[in-house]
Formats: sequence, C-alpha cells, structure tokens
Amino acid sequence: MSSGAGTFAVIGDPVAHSASPRLFAAIARELGLGLEYRAERVPAGELADFLRRVRSGAYQGLSVTLPHKEAVLGLADSATAAARATGAANTLAVRSGALEADNTDVAGLVRALAEHGVRLRGASVLVVGAGGAARAAVQAARVEGARTIAVANRTRERAQALVQALGGQAVALERGALQPVIDGADVLVQASAAGLSRPDETPLPPGCVLHRNLTVLDMVYQPLETALLRAARNAGARTVDGLWMLVHQGLDQLRFWIGVQAAAALAARLHAELARGPG
Repeated sequence: MSSGAGTFAVIGDPVAHSASPRLFAAIARELGLGLEYRAERVPAGELADFLRRVRSGAYQGLSVTLPHKEAVLGLADSATAAARATGAANTLAVRSGALEADNTDVAGLVRALAEHGVRLRGASVLVVGAGGAARAAVQAARVEGARTIAVANRTRERAQALVQALGGQAVALERGALQPVIDGADVLVQASAAGLSRPDETPLPPGCVLHRNLTVLDMVYQPLETALLRAARNAGARTVDGLWMLVHQGLDQLRFWIGVQAAAALAARLHAELARGPG
C-alpha cells in the first residue's frame, strides 16, 4: 500500500487503555494522511478468527499489544527478520491477502533511549518481564551490543525460556538475587504489565533500591510517571516514560504499513501532545 489512506487498528486484551488511537490520529493530522485507526479488544480465543477477517480486507494493518505479540507471529503468513529473531511481533501488514509480521518495538526502544542520550552498547541491562515486549527489549540489548543482559520475571521458567532463546541470564524476582543485578545495571527496562491495572504497583520486590547512575524505562505509560519511574526519579536516576517508545515504534509501523518515513523531529511533538492527555 503506497498511499496514506487506509484503516488500521490496535488489538489486545485489554485494549481500552491504549494511546495508539490518539497517536495515529496525531500522526495523520501532522502528515495529512487519510488514515483511520481504531482499538479492537480481541480475546486470545478469538485471535485466529479475527486475523482471518483482517486477511479478507477488514484492515490494512494492525498494531499488536499484550497478550498477542508472540501468538501473532505464529499466525502470520510471513515475518521480517526482526520479528523472527525476536520471537514476537507487534505489527501486522496485509500484503495481497496475506499477513506479514514485523517487530518495531526493538527499534522503538533503542530510539526512545537515544532521545535521552542513552546507548545500549557496552551497557549492563536488566529487563523485567518475559513476554513479547520483554523479548523485544532483550533483542534490542543484544543487537546493540550490551555488555550483559539479565531477565527477571515472576515466573522464572518464562525468564529462563527467554534467555535460552535470545541470550542473557535469568534472575529470580526476589530481593536477594535482584539487588546485586540492579546495583551493577546501567539500564533497567520494565517490560511487564505491572502498573497497568494497578498504578501504584511496582514490579520490583519490596526493599529493592535503585541508584543515581541508572536509566529506567517503563513501557507502561498510564500513568505517565509509574510507581517505578517515581522511585527512580527519587533515587536520582534518569527516567524514560513509555510514551517515547510508543511514539517511536508507531512511526516505524507507519513506514512498514504505507512506506511513509516521518521526519525525526515529529517524535518530540507527538510525545508532547500525548503527554498532555485526551482533550
């Protein structure tokens, strides 16, 4: 698809919290595109049937959020090298009735950190979570040349499966094991759903202490300053809210869907608009 016209959607369960419809409305306005974008709640048991409708022309492309990022990769007809390497997809495009999967979370994370002068090359990175978003964070750290990568998750088996697939070290999500990793980390990426439904929830065990040389990026963006980011700010750490990643991965989705490459300066304007909230 080469024009700016088309109908797109974000799918997930839950999905009502998603800022993607506001993001793409702003992108369409900024770039003068005839682009429609919706939110579709799709339970896991209905995903395959929903994608059959998409292949038939219901949408020209999809953004994919939890819990579908790993499942859609297996249901797509083809996938980019980035999606295959990550083992998860956050983007689907319809090409001649077939679904092509991509992962723009990897580049989105790298660019969100770069907005704040942070590079992953040579860094010690701690990723909290083990789902599709965490896979993207680990892949980003790997391809950018991180010195060490650690993954902590409530279900340690999932963390172990992730590092077996992509590399790194699984760490128990308990203070005794996690605190030494935090002490030695340069970048902490919060890639779990912690804080999404309970804003005061932090993914770290009680008693864990952050430090001023740390950069903390939380992929959750509602609230904009999560409990984890508030704790990081109070510790003197650099904080990166999840809207930065949302914006950058969304601009990459636009390129994947319709071939439109936005100017780099657009990201900051989009972030400022989304940060102001609806209305």
